[in-house]
Amino acid sequence: MLRSSSSKLYRPAGMGSTVWWLIAAAAVIISGTTAALEGPNVCVRQETYKITVKVSEQKPYTVRENTWCFSFPPRCSKYKVVTRTVYKEQELTKQRPVEECCKGYTETTSGDRCIPVCSEDCRHGTCIAPDVCKCESGYGGPLCDYRCPLGKWGRDCEMDCKCQNGATCDPFDGKCMCTRGWTGVYCDQKCSANRYGQDCAEECRCRNGGSCHHISGECHCASGYTGPLCDDLCPEGKHGEECKSECRCQNGGSCSPTTGECYCTSGWTGSVCANRCPEGLWGKNCSRICDCYNGASCDHVTGECQCKPGFHGNKCLNICPEGTFGLNCTNNCTCENGAGCDPTNGSCICGPGWIGKTCSQRACENGLYGSNCANVCECEEDNTELCHPWTGQCSCDIGWDGETCARPCPFYTFGKGCQNRCDCKNNAQCSPIDGTCICAAGYRGKDCGELCPENTFGEDCAQKCACKNGASCSPENGRCNCTAGWVGVLCDRPCDDKSYGKDCEGKCKCFNNAACNPQNGTCTCAAGFTGTLCQDRCPKGYFGNGCNQICDCVEANTLDCDSATGICNCKPEWRGIQCETKCPEGLYGEDCHSHCECMNNSSCDPMTGRCVCARGWEGDNCSQPCKEGWYGLGCREKCPEKMNGNMTCDHVTGEYICRPGYLGLTCEHPCPPNRYGLNCANHCHCKNGGECHHVTGVCQCRPGWQGEYCQTPCAEGTYGVNCTQHCKCQNGGKCRSNDGHCRCAAGWTGTRCTEICPEGYYGDHCMEPCECKNDYFMCHPADGCICRHGYTGENCDEQLFSRNIQEIEDTGYGHIVGVIFATLILFGISLAAWMYHRRRVADLKSEIAQVQYTAEPVSPPELTQFDNPTYAYQGSSKFDDGTTTLLNNFQFRNNFHKNINTEKAKFGLGNCTDDEDDCKGAYGLQYDLKNRDADMGNPNLNVYHSIDEMDGKKVEHVYDEIKQNNESEYDELNQPRPVSWNIKPNSNRNGFLPKLRDNPGPSKPIDKDPELGET
Repeated sequence: MLRSSSSKLYRPAGMGSTVWWLIAAAAVIISGTTAALEGPNVCVRQETYKITVKVSEQKPYTVRENTWCFSFPPRCSKYKVVTRTVYKEQELTKQRPVEECCKGYTETTSGDRCIPVCSEDCRHGTCIAPDVCKCESGYGGPLCDYRCPLGKWGRDCEMDCKCQNGATCDPFDGKCMCTRGWTGVYCDQKCSANRYGQDCAEECRCRNGGSCHHISGECHCASGYTGPLCDDLCPEGKHGEECKSECRCQNGGSCSPTTGECYCTSGWTGSVCANRCPEGLWGKNCSRICDCYNGASCDHVTGECQCKPGFHGNKCLNICPEGTFGLNCTNNCTCENGAGCDPTNGSCICGPGWIGKTCSQRACENGLYGSNCANVCECEEDNTELCHPWTGQCSCDIGWDGETCARPCPFYTFGKGCQNRCDCKNNAQCSPIDGTCICAAGYRGKDCGELCPENTFGEDCAQKCACKNGASCSPENGRCNCTAGWVGVLCDRPCDDKSYGKDCEGKCKCFNNAACNPQNGTCTCAAGFTGTLCQDRCPKGYFGNGCNQICDCVEANTLDCDSATGICNCKPEWRGIQCETKCPEGLYGEDCHSHCECMNNSSCDPMTGRCVCARGWEGDNCSQPCKEGWYGLGCREKCPEKMNGNMTCDHVTGEYICRPGYLGLTCEHPCPPNRYGLNCANHCHCKNGGECHHVTGVCQCRPGWQGEYCQTPCAEGTYGVNCTQHCKCQNGGKCRSNDGHCRCAAGWTGTRCTEICPEGYYGDHCMEPCECKNDYFMCHPADGCICRHGYTGENCDEQLFSRNIQEIEDTGYGHIVGVIFATLILFGISLAAWMYHRRRVADLKSEIAQVQYTAEPVSPPELTQFDNPTYAYQGSSKFDDGTTTLLNNFQFRNNFHKNINTEKAKFGLGNCTDDEDDCKGAYGLQYDLKNRDADMGNPNLNVYHSIDEMDGKKVEHVYDEIKQNNESEYDELNQPRPVSWNIKPNSNRNGFLPKLRDNPGPSKPIDKDPELGET
């Protein structure tokens, strides 16, 4: 029907598209209102249908056109193919799904569901499937029309049911109808493991190995699982059957929900995760090896290295940073004075010169330093924190600098070691101790970057400015910066009549005695002149200020009118104020016989006798002066306004009567210098540049002077205006009387002379650089190059012996005692040997009484050999300062010269003095006369030769017994002993033996040493 009707719809040509769209909309509405089938037993099939649609296409056709061409007439035909759109109807075949009840089912009366259809009616039951009845209890048969007692079945209900587990049997055929969870012919079998419910039709949904109850389908979970469908693991901390067992794992370990086995967290091991990883291992299952050094262990959980005391870093490769020690380098070392700190235990490793637990104690006493504390510190004690006990280097107090801490920090530095930079501005001084800015006059603030407030000046902005007439005040010295038109110390004196402007530097250009405004130079013209510079006279017929007055003269009788006063200059024979009469003064009338009564040089009309008043007068008889504020002819000219305290103007001339101290056309200009008072009639007596006040005559002194006439300079210690400010210069500095600027003594500098010259400079204002010759000099802030401590001489290269030399001398007495003791022992041994020798000689005499001894020929003695039977000795070098002897490590050296042995050393030592080279630093030697005589008579030993010590080797001389032809005995020399010990610090140490006398005999010291108590 739809197809035929739609074909009918689309077949007529005259129907429009509007009808078509209406039909389509109605079809959609109808299809939307049809109820869709729901529920089971609904089948879908594809239904074929056709529709007619209107389609368009382009259809070509030929068109003829006329165009211009070269022919007669000039029109030609032209053909072309064009297209046009045409519409036609087209039938389309389509498919659509259609829902319907499946076979054996039919729609309900409402048409929304499909229900089964039984071909025969179920009598005591319901149709549950096509041709299948579900019987009510107690009924059976295909149509539910059979009924037997419970437990019976068959035609006459004679058969017994064999159904089990609560199942019933069908009364018709005895078939068992099992209850839920049972199956089998007799309902004696449970549902299979994965099935449950009625007819075992339900599929078991238990997971993870769980089994379900064959009747209810309830899940019985396998070990380790829980939940309705056994899809959840046991809760944390539980395991086993029905998750009833508690986990025993420690340290965050978890257990297997099925077996209860512990899974340990990182760093733990053992059956219950109670054991740490073995040493050197860490991580999950303790499977990772520690990567630590220097004996460090690692955290068993994270593997982080746990360093031994003294080490740090990710792998404990780094020693504790300087200044720290201990575990994790968290402790701070307490060692002082640059001492090293043991990174393990923090014990201090003191540097040279320091002792104590924290190396805070000097090894030397205060004031000394060096290996034996023998050197004296050169640091300035008051400015020094520490003299290094080993090097003597000075560690200065805060604010001090220099090798000996004698100088303050250099300019604009402060603090410990002068390492900090000052942040001071505007030429401010900086405290070398804490960097506090000491502001220069005129500034204030923490960094002296703020100018003094208005109307204050000087140090700390404590002074008040006294400037007048709008002048500003210099914040540094209080000097007034005058506004235009004013000068003077206090800017209270206007410019004179020839100048104007700022500092009165502008030159007035006004002409004809015009007044010049002190501020801007504007010209105020005198009466009778006009123009910008008052260079022009009034036009003819005008006069007075501003040329505003009209001349009142009889023109025919007048030559001209005075431009300033308006007085008429009459022609010859004419007289009177207006040149109105020829009568003599005081007369009028035809014959000039009538007397005028006009006063004050006024004239009268020649005809009527009416008074014509002179300048400045009015009234019938011209006896009254002009009213106040008016002046001139007819009192028609108005006085200038009163200003600056001036008095009224003159009623005749209009001139001001100036107030005291002023003069000029407008009384704007002060008295000339050294004049003051009314009409500037008084003389001033100010001295030393003091200004005389043009009104009062009081002397205004310049800074640095005081007194009535500024004749007295400021007393020492004061300065400024009227000497009211007190100087703050220190350390002998003098302040300048005008501004208080400090003139420091040599060696000092700074705003208040509180700072010593910086290192390398000295003298006045610290301007002289020290250019010392060598390092033995130091730069004194006042005197320049002077010798360092312990040195003297023109070049400061001669060392002075300080107390350390005296200490060395004191220690020398112990050495002397040791030498004397050793000498006594040697003397005893020699005496014993001598006695043995004498006995031996006596025995030989008795045995061989007639033996003669003949001397064998011997070669001449070598000049370099010294066979004198004395003990040779070696001394120190010529540059020895005496310490070698004092330290008991010297050797005596025979220093007898070849050419003077016979003269000096005939077994006696001559007299000598400390100044002779041969006496320096040697023992005096005394010999026995017997030995001397023996040697003098020895034929084999008659010349004493010097000792040749080649390469510094010690030449060991042996005393040999000398046998002559006679049997005379030769006695040994007595052991020499020390006679004197005399070391002078300033003596020349070029020689080593005392000067020998030519005459025989024991030597004696000539010079006595008063320091040893000798006289």
